[in-house]
Amino acid sequence: MYSMKKIIFILFYLRGIYGDQSTDNYVSYIEQLGQPNGDYHNGEIEVVTNVTEAYQIQKTQEYRLLQKGFSEVDAVEFSRIGIVHEDQYWIWLRDAVYFPNKISGTYDRLLWKSALKSTYPGVAVLPVLPSGSVVLNLNYRHATRSWELELPRGGIQSDETPEEAASREIREETGCIASCITFLGNMAPDTGVLSSVIPVFMATIVAQEKSNPEYSEAIADVMSFTKDELKEGLMQGFLEISIQGATHQVPLRDSFLTFALFQAECRNLLYDR
Repeated sequence: MYSMKKIIFILFYLRGIYGDQSTDNYVSYIEQLGQPNGDYHNGEIEVVTNVTEAYQIQKTQEYRLLQKGFSEVDAVEFSRIGIVHEDQYWIWLRDAVYFPNKISGTYDRLLWKSALKSTYPGVAVLPVLPSGSVVLNLNYRHATRSWELELPRGGIQSDETPEEAASREIREETGCIASCITFLGNMAPDTGVLSSVIPVFMATIVAQEKSNPEYSEAIADVMSFTKDELKEGLMQGFLEISIQGATHQVPLRDSFLTFALFQAECRNLLYDR
């Protein structure tokens, strides 16, 4: 039997490694993701799952930050391995790792929480009209604090396939009704931060009705553009759009759109009719 003193020591030891969440939560998320831990021998970044090694890496990282002038409180906080923060949408993990040549350190990554329940957390769709033009949302984005021209996209509900989610999202956001959904490929929005990939589809549109976006979506308009217009806009970085009577240079920089256009053109699926 462990003494109470010993139990308290173990709890604080684990909290020091895995933050405010339990060890089980952190390990569970890693297991649910099902991603390889990597092997530094092969030039990869290896996630260290051995508790003793992880603790030593954390202490080494604390020392490095202290040497860089960080306060003791910040050095401990910024080196703490495990679940840094979690809400209903995101999980922020900090892993103990070995970089190539077995140089130890820590590395952060973000997970869409929905990715733990499904292979994919969401979808993006390239809606193509009978004319060959592409439908985009004129969307005000909180993160960039600007209007953006983007593909319709959104999360996958628990009872949906990715294809069903694609059909629902374009109908909700643009009012477009698809007769055919074609898989174009998986796209990684940011391999430096996000662990998840997103499937991208092309939808052949046969009709259009009134859109019904969610209350949190600031979609001012649903617009269509030819392939050539989009190529020109991507090269110059914007398209001139009228918003409430005023002309704006709206950024055209959606990575999902770029990926979808390239994939569709490589497959000879997109052309002006």
